[in-house]
Amino acid sequence: MDWRDNSGLNYDASRDEPPWRDRRQFPKIVPLIGMPHKITLAVVPSSDNQVRMIRGVMQYATETGRIQITKRAAIPYVPIELLDKLAADGIIAYAESQERINFLQSLGIPFVNLTLQSEPEAGVPVVHSDNLQIGRRLAEHLLSLGLRNFAFVGHFAWYHNRMRQTGFLQRLAESGFDAASIDISFDSELSLETSDRQVHQGELQQAIAGLPEPCGVASCHDEFAHEIVEACKVIGRSIPHSVSVIGVNDYRLICETTMPGLSSVAQNSERIGYLAAQLVDQLIEGAERPAKPILVPPGQLIVRRSSQFLALGDANVVAAVEFIRDRCHRPITVTDVVDHLHLSRKVLEKRFKTAIGHSIAHEIRLSRMRNAQHLLTSTPLSIVDVAVRSGFDSTSGFIRAFREHTGVTPANYRKG
Repeated sequence: MDWRDNSGLNYDASRDEPPWRDRRQFPKIVPLIGMPHKITLAVVPSSDNQVRMIRGVMQYATETGRIQITKRAAIPYVPIELLDKLAADGIIAYAESQERINFLQSLGIPFVNLTLQSEPEAGVPVVHSDNLQIGRRLAEHLLSLGLRNFAFVGHFAWYHNRMRQTGFLQRLAESGFDAASIDISFDSELSLETSDRQVHQGELQQAIAGLPEPCGVASCHDEFAHEIVEACKVIGRSIPHSVSVIGVNDYRLICETTMPGLSSVAQNSERIGYLAAQLVDQLIEGAERPAKPILVPPGQLIVRRSSQFLALGDANVVAAVEFIRDRCHRPITVTDVVDHLHLSRKVLEKRFKTAIGHSIAHEIRLSRMRNAQHLLTSTPLSIVDVAVRSGFDSTSGFIRAFREHTGVTPANYRKG
């Protein structure tokens, strides 16, 4: 089920005003008369993802002055089990199980949940990533490597894992491909709040050994992606040449200590936290609970060694693609690429089309857009500077090309 459809609260950056600021949904934010609302965070700061969510909540508190965050000792976090012991006007929680959701409902206090491990239910306000878009982003990256074999690894008892798989398969199908499915099992079932889940390595190794070479493997979480890399080491599959791996969350402690380093799609976690704070604030003020989850587009793609591989049989095309991706921040042309390879334009265009399915000019545009998307989400550079650093001669040309590629303007993309 696609929870983005028919929901007035889902992100559409083409709109003049994001839906979480839509006055038809929420009243205009105005300064409070009296004390700010007391908000308790039941979000364990155990990973980069959760910490970024907390930062987003704090950003809303700082910008508006409408909420005050309860602190337990030095950390703005209270275990869910202790929420009934504290006086709070509202709660933002990372409640994974139905038992915990039921507990939150029993408190009779406005709350917002930040996870979709379970299928969303009516009456439970949720702010989360657009998991279908995360899956599509994973597929687009692996497709850009020239791969033709794919697999998706997740724990499909979790709803958000199933949605990421659906987005992944949808994007592959648009390019004429399918993917093997590998369902992660655990030696012991542990919470997503911990980073030490015990993945059943024997089963994972057997599944990876059966994949064709080369193969692009996407995983729902960086923890799973790490386990895939470890499984490949045991069975003798090289990373990234035999298996290219990418995960989700950009959990740097995992991604940067896995060897080789893990590529990952970050969730837009600070935006999730910000919108959760805004929503709980408005619920306290009497706004109606949203009928569907508020879905936020994913953040940037961080490419590391685990997927730095071009699965192309034509060495000239590989050299051309590497030339383009290394220089996409400059105003290079098809002629520059052709001159670098010392081949005729007709010959190189034909090889390009055969190897990766599109033209040299299209690869230049794709590389520029990826570079621009990265700069927009990871730097404070102005739109003019992003245009220049993405190889465009004019800002207007950049904005037009960016809108054609993404469907939104650079400014709205950055807001997302």
